[in-house]
Amino acid sequence: MGSDAPALALPTLANGLQRLDALRDKIILVHFFATWCEPCREEMAGLARLAARMRDRPFAVLAIDIGEPELRVRRFFETAPVPFPILLDEDRATMKAWQVAVLPTSFVLDPSHRVRLYAGGPVDWDHPVAARLLESLELESQNPASARLDGTLPPLND
Repeated sequence: MGSDAPALALPTLANGLQRLDALRDKIILVHFFATWCEPCREEMAGLARLAARMRDRPFAVLAIDIGEPELRVRRFFETAPVPFPILLDEDRATMKAWQVAVLPTSFVLDPSHRVRLYAGGPVDWDHPVAARLLESLELESQNPASARLDGTLPPLND
């Protein structure tokens, strides 16, 4: 942790291209998942609630589907839409660049795109610890002289 995040530029379900560098000055949650992964499916609702709670703050969620055909991912989100972009890593190159070993995996980046929080496994985004960690990171980004935060996120069902 504390290292610069790898580059990221992927197509989206909305037929656009999302680049990490287009989101400077925001805290970014980069979430790797697959629609066949049951814990990933459960976590998606929590991510949607988190994005709604943080919508008026300098915060963004990027959810990256790993290795699935676009049509399968599109069908999944037609029945369960989310308020953030869904990116497609069909060839798994981004997953490899980010060294993702399990799904789901989440990284929280500070506004300069340094990895500050990590979770290899599902996270309870409604848990008070998750909220405190994100708030601490937001306060730190507003006051760089404050103490540095690096850590792991609370697991789902903790």
